[in-house]
Amino acid sequence: MIPLDTIQLETFAPLVGCGFVTGDVRLELIAVSPLGHKRAEEARDPFALKFRGAQGLRLGQGIYRFECEGFGVIEFFITQVGDGSQGSEFEAIFT
Repeated sequence: MIPLDTIQLETFAPLVGCGFVTGDVRLELIAVSPLGHKRAEEARDPFALKFRGAQGLRLGQGIYRFECEGFGVIEFFITQVGDGSQGSEFEAIFT
């Protein structure tokens, strides 16, 4: 499993468009965005990942174990932020 303390925004940038699978749910990584600069005591600059799943998909906020082909297995916390005509959207924030 990929340790969270080793990842940066640049880790995920090349994965935009890739699928992240948890159980029988597939989310597509649609954006990787910086969230400003790190505080002195932090290890990385904060960033956000935005995912899209099927329209009407509901996932409770929490930690999920994702597999991404060519990337590996990683666990992180996601929150649902919307459900529109293009699908359900989820976000993960890394500080």
